[in-house]
Amino acid sequence: MEEEIEAFRKYLMDLERSENTISAYIWSIRIFFRQYREINRENMLEFKRRQLEQWKPKTACNRVVALNQFCMFLGHAEYCVKGIRIHQSASVENVISIEEYRQLLAGLKRDGNERGYWLISFLAHTGARVSEFVRLTGDGLTVGYCEMWSKGKMRRIYIPQSLIRRSRKYFQRYFQETDTDLLFVNRQGSRLTSRGIDASIRRWAKKYGIRKEVAHPHSFRHLFAIEFLKKNSNIALLADLMGHSSVSTTSIYLKLSREEQMRQFNDASDW
Repeated sequence: MEEEIEAFRKYLMDLERSENTISAYIWSIRIFFRQYREINRENMLEFKRRQLEQWKPKTACNRVVALNQFCMFLGHAEYCVKGIRIHQSASVENVISIEEYRQLLAGLKRDGNERGYWLISFLAHTGARVSEFVRLTGDGLTVGYCEMWSKGKMRRIYIPQSLIRRSRKYFQRYFQETDTDLLFVNRQGSRLTSRGIDASIRRWAKKYGIRKEVAHPHSFRHLFAIEFLKKNSNIALLADLMGHSSVSTTSIYLKLSREEQMRQFNDASDW
């Protein structure tokens, strides 16, 4: 089956799936064949059941999707099983607050960590996914945006002019001292990884007293959306800026978090 798996990998590459998606699909297929000698309808049903018993619904869902795609690739659509429905949250949770964001920036600035300061600032003010953020280039500081292929389409990620002006001196020194066109690199001068950014944010959050549940890269993407809607209620524009294929995906930012729902409920019920 190794030849079929490698052929499937090349097939996904031809479809221009992201590296992360391809890796996740191949990993799921290898997990399946550690448990079963052949792929058929019976084994697929049992695999789905086991995944739901042992893992969170989202993980189980992703693995089932990968195996269904593999079955289709092999020409055995009859082996496919029904997908796993994931309950969509009524609101976005675990988002860093604007106060925590400012607290984090203040700590980084106080300690002279310019790189960290601007990394967090750009994460929060561009709304980029971390996989997109690591590909931001210096050209964006000139034209005000970076364009890249992401999630099967061209994405234009805007950089606020105010942020460009405030960071100009830092990046003038940065590009004089480094041999790269990327806005942010690791200590070896290579492209940052999602895992590397996540580790840095967790380390800084612990140092500056930020809740660990909001200490992740995607938290700043959520913050961007929430703060944007406070000043501009154009949900269609925000959907475009976030790279969402549907406005319904973006509408989650119009809903209150559980904590805010409870706070407003208690305030309104105090009579």
